[in-house]
Amino acid sequence: MFASFFVVTIFVEAALSLKLVDLHVPAVVRLTSPVWLYCWYNLEGDDLYSVKWYKNHVEFYRFLPSDNPPGQKYDLVGVHVDLKNSNQTHVYLDQTDLNTDGLYGCEVSTEAPSYKTVQAEKKLKVYVLPRDKPAIEGLESVYGIGDEVNVTCGSSPSKPPAQLSWLINGQPAEPTFLTTYETQRHLEGLQRTMLGLNFIVTFTHLKHGMLSLDCTAIVSQEYYSQSGEIVIGGRIRADPSDFVPPEKGPTLVTGKKEYRVGDIVEVNCSSSRDTKNTQLTWFVNDQKASHFYVINYPPIIYKDGVMSSLIGLKFRLTHTHLLSEGLRIKCTSTKSIVLDTKNQKVIIGGTQHSSGLHVLASNGKESNTKGLWNMMLWSWSFTLAFVQSLCADQL
Repeated sequence: MFASFFVVTIFVEAALSLKLVDLHVPAVVRLTSPVWLYCWYNLEGDDLYSVKWYKNHVEFYRFLPSDNPPGQKYDLVGVHVDLKNSNQTHVYLDQTDLNTDGLYGCEVSTEAPSYKTVQAEKKLKVYVLPRDKPAIEGLESVYGIGDEVNVTCGSSPSKPPAQLSWLINGQPAEPTFLTTYETQRHLEGLQRTMLGLNFIVTFTHLKHGMLSLDCTAIVSQEYYSQSGEIVIGGRIRADPSDFVPPEKGPTLVTGKKEYRVGDIVEVNCSSSRDTKNTQLTWFVNDQKASHFYVINYPPIIYKDGVMSSLIGLKFRLTHTHLLSEGLRIKCTSTKSIVLDTKNQKVIIGGTQHSSGLHVLASNGKESNTKGLWNMMLWSWSFTLAFVQSLCADQL
């Protein structure tokens, strides 16, 4: 009888404890935009003692019902609190700058006799979109078979930096054609990226005597990243970290529980279910895994339309893989928001131009004469070769 009463008492106490229901901190905010920060909690019958807000663990706002006025702010670089529109559940930042970036946390405490405290925190990123389209430099007015194309695409400064890609006649350029340059830093933390394209023009590159080059700049912001980890030593075990919610973090599955040097290590990683594809990345001893080890599988599509990304890792275990604490294999699941996409496209060697960019001849004037002349020569040569082939067949 006593035991039953004890269990019920503990259950009621747990049910009536302070709860932080939700913390709303936007993942990304455009520069100068205002921000609402929400902290929803359930006092479960207790009296509120305080609500405190922190940025990078430094307090910038507190609400104490016993104070007059109850709301107070503390100066902090990048945090522009509007006291009139802030209270015990939310804080209003009337503007943002590049220093607003950071980790924002809410802490709620109750009065005596419970003296309970709950807290949570989330990251906020401020972004700046590029003003202009990417710029293509190094273009010639006309290219022929055997000519070298050596051009560079540069993005307009942004935060975060843009990711660049090249298309040749609408198809992705081969990785061997690409040259990545160091990111250039500009004022106020903005960054400019550059991507080179170098290849020799072949017959397959010329479509009706013209060559199309397309550079795309995409600015995206990571808003979610979680990792799952296993350690291989004398045996394999799951990482005990409990900060990764099972329903959100990636799931790692291996076919064996123990490995020896010389064995083939095979591990699969799947993301949590979502309506959008999730990028998965492998790390071996905190270094990005070699692409020779990685197996890219198509996503798993479920009946309700959601999907899970799937990626595999396969390699032979050697002594060099084993550190003092064993071999650490980590799978990171990342989701990003595309903030902006800008494109610059040029068509060279013909009479067509696009995106407002006109290819100039060496004298600085718009000219297609050389391109047309090359097209006529190429067409005449092709016709002559075709006639010669017919004559040879008749003989």
